[in-house]
Amino acid sequence: MGLRSPTYFSGAFLCLAIIFTTVFNFAIRTNPDAAQSRFETLVDAGALRRATSHGERAIALHLKHNASENDIAALKVKTATTQIAWKNYTRGAELMRQGLSTPWGEALDQTTRIEIENRLGQAYINAGRIEQAVSIYASFLELAGDAAVQSDVDGADEIARYYASMVVAADSAFAGALNHTKPYNITAGSLEQTLATANHMASLGGFYGARSDAEYAAAGLLSAAYEARKKVLGGDHQNTVQITLILGPLYTKMGRLDDAETLYLDAFHAQERVKGANSPDLSLYIKLLAGLYEKQNRFTEAQALYEHMRGLFRDAFGEQRYAINRVQDRRAYINRPVSQQFPLEMGYAPGDLVSTAEYSVPTSKAPSTDEMKLRLAPDADADPREANLPVRLAQLISLCRNESGERISLRSGYRSYNTQRILFDRNGARGTVTPPGVSEHQTGLAVDINVSNRFMRQSDRTSQCFEENAFRFGFILSYPPDNNYLPGADSYEPWHWRYVGVQTAQLYREAGPYNRPQEFLAALPCYQERAATGSFPTAGETDICLEEPKIITATASEEADKQPFGENPETARILNDSGNTARVRR
Repeated sequence: MGLRSPTYFSGAFLCLAIIFTTVFNFAIRTNPDAAQSRFETLVDAGALRRATSHGERAIALHLKHNASENDIAALKVKTATTQIAWKNYTRGAELMRQGLSTPWGEALDQTTRIEIENRLGQAYINAGRIEQAVSIYASFLELAGDAAVQSDVDGADEIARYYASMVVAADSAFAGALNHTKPYNITAGSLEQTLATANHMASLGGFYGARSDAEYAAAGLLSAAYEARKKVLGGDHQNTVQITLILGPLYTKMGRLDDAETLYLDAFHAQERVKGANSPDLSLYIKLLAGLYEKQNRFTEAQALYEHMRGLFRDAFGEQRYAINRVQDRRAYINRPVSQQFPLEMGYAPGDLVSTAEYSVPTSKAPSTDEMKLRLAPDADADPREANLPVRLAQLISLCRNESGERISLRSGYRSYNTQRILFDRNGARGTVTPPGVSEHQTGLAVDINVSNRFMRQSDRTSQCFEENAFRFGFILSYPPDNNYLPGADSYEPWHWRYVGVQTAQLYREAGPYNRPQEFLAALPCYQERAATGSFPTAGETDICLEEPKIITATASEEADKQPFGENPETARILNDSGNTARVRR
């Protein structure tokens, strides 16, 4: 037999190659398993663009051969990932949603499912389907529970922290997708769907608004929620007004003072119509608006508002509503400051602790535990059975439960020095618990409030109710937004309220420095004296009580403790304004 020429072999090889290619292409175009195998090979090789068409073909072929949705769920999710990688967000999101909605998706382990849902949420944002995205991340926020506000809180498991981390990571995507200067128009369909989306946006916006690095995402979400509620519910509805308390301060921080003014004016007039022109509840909105005017150097308008508020307080609480008391021992008094500069003694323990359950306060733990106890702290000039801390807390919770419809309970009350030391030893390195001796809980006067079995958040209606009404019952917010009392970026604690007595809480609302409670308590005798003589601070002028408060510190000597307040030559420090490095919390 003669030798074959090279041309012969080349021709034969070419023919085989053509046959193979034809058979291969025929297979991957007609056989679902072959198409899926080719898809997975390309994915493993990183050729995602080429893989996309093969994935889509494999899905279609499987369906043509009567495969169930559950059988191809994993293939859909994997194909969705390739679609998203090439910015086909709408198609990618739809495939991913279909895959997750099957029994296969339901059976995924929690971590894997969260990761896929997060990719779905990101795809929705990039596709402009904001309503679907906020639904996902709002559910993440709710499932994160307390980990959403304190990642190191006791009892927060890894899954809760993972949910919280996904919400945190989504802020830049929301900031990029939403124009914070022009509210997003919700197009969810029915009024019920629109309100549901607005609620989700309010929750997420409140979460981002409490963070120092997520203002744009917060403003975009909150402004959309505000406009939706205003359109559907009306400007006077309390759910609409509630967003003012989050969005207004946010606008102020961002320098959008005109927008903040519009919000505050609308909220003030809404509450005026709902609660009456003479209601002291208006004082919150008056103070917000007057403070804004002071930032704009509009002192005449600010002073007019302050005078209006004082008129409301005179009508509601009497002409002689404040008195001077120069002989109080602040180590035991309910108005004593508690901080790094005013620590409690190691052996300090209230002598009048009572179980709050006996006073109809709903509790989140067994009523017999110390944390469900508070000081009785009765008024000296009233019936102690009716005028005391637990009774007033029960009244405040009852009022806010009726207004909000939310489940409210006492999460934490009294903690002893030793209990605080144990908590600090366990968590101190993470900066989430105050050192022993500087926690207001040791006084038996501080309460942490739960809403729906988690820390109360600013986006809860209960928070608005507390902001408006707590001063009537003797409570003030200890750690307001942007405070410097607690190190770290998350020092705002909307759930932590401190009992100081009705008269002091009223004075703080009427004449105290806005959102500076510790400074106010440190300089309380000065404020009491000025208020009793009618010498209230004037808008635009230096607050002399903050310039040089002459009070006795909690660490003063026993000899100094005997001196009347206001007569000690030692000038107390303004609380927490030095570069103190102690890690404190709650």
